[in-house]
Amino acid sequence: MAEQQTCPGCGGARGTEKTEHSVETDQQGRQQPVQRSYWSPCSVCGGSGVVQR
Repeated sequence: MAEQQTCPGCGGARGTEKTEHSVETDQQGRQQPVQRSYWSPCSVCGGSGVVQR
């Protein structure tokens, strides 16, 4: 029978916070660096926080 174990990829946190960096042009035509953070589900466990062993 399969046993549940804490995901080794995220440590049970269900995902990770990722940061995206880009350069965007403002209304005056000047380029400004932009940083956005977002939450992404773990690719190992699919966001469940556990894996089957």
